[in-house]
Amino acid sequence: MDNIRPKWIRQITLMLTLFLFSPTDPIMYNAHLVSSHPQSKDERALKIVTYNIRGCRDDEGIADPSKIADTLRILNADVIALQEVDFRLPRSQFVDQIATIADSLQMNYAYAPSLSLVIGTYGNALLSKLPILEVKSIALPASWEPRSLLEVTLDWNGEPLHVYATHLGVKESEHKEQIESLLATLHEKPYQSSVLLGDFNMQPDHPLLHSLRALYQDPVYDQQDDFVTLKGVHRGRQIDRIFLSPDLHFLEAAAPSIGHSDHYPVWMHIQKNAPHLAKIAEAER
Repeated sequence: MDNIRPKWIRQITLMLTLFLFSPTDPIMYNAHLVSSHPQSKDERALKIVTYNIRGCRDDEGIADPSKIADTLRILNADVIALQEVDFRLPRSQFVDQIATIADSLQMNYAYAPSLSLVIGTYGNALLSKLPILEVKSIALPASWEPRSLLEVTLDWNGEPLHVYATHLGVKESEHKEQIESLLATLHEKPYQSSVLLGDFNMQPDHPLLHSLRALYQDPVYDQQDDFVTLKGVHRGRQIDRIFLSPDLHFLEAAAPSIGHSDHYPVWMHIQKNAPHLAKIAEAER
């Protein structure tokens, strides 16, 4: 029976997708009294991660949030964006995945569903060792499956860090409108110290990504790092990305071949620029 159950759960979840309704409001939970200073000796430095966790499921369809927490514990990041997070869905045994992972890692979290089902929701989440100040969710245009942008404001050494976490559609036909929606949001809120990251479902050289690079840095692309962020039949693709506002400084990045999901996590060390460099970056915009 145990071998049959995952297939059962997947079938039930697919049936429930016929009953989609509008997503609920985002959740913000500052569960842990953490400092606004990252763990790095340099208070201007931060380690950030994006990771599509596939509902914490392995290749056999078994969901286990503890395995995802174990992977994230190895990475030891300050800010972590997660995609495909389940909230009390049948396929993941009705577990509140982000709360479970956050509790295991002793991190604050924000969660916003992209779609809601009759039972449970599914969406984007953010884990943070920094205090969470504000959370918003913005719906993205979609014809196949609802998608969204999670906007989280963090307290980074007494100054705001704006983090945009997203997961774009699997349909090529949706990408143009979704990128336009992202650009509209970024133009409307031209914050300093901003990060855009997630699963973009596009290869690095896709023309639509160049419009984002007109606003934000894409250090991995600029350095022509040949990262692989998908495994299995899709191995060789690099669809998970981290973009930085011009005032932030890139230090290093990697996509280690670890984890429970069909994606690999991407991590990046970033730093606040010195004041004179930030002014130069702003002048070049």
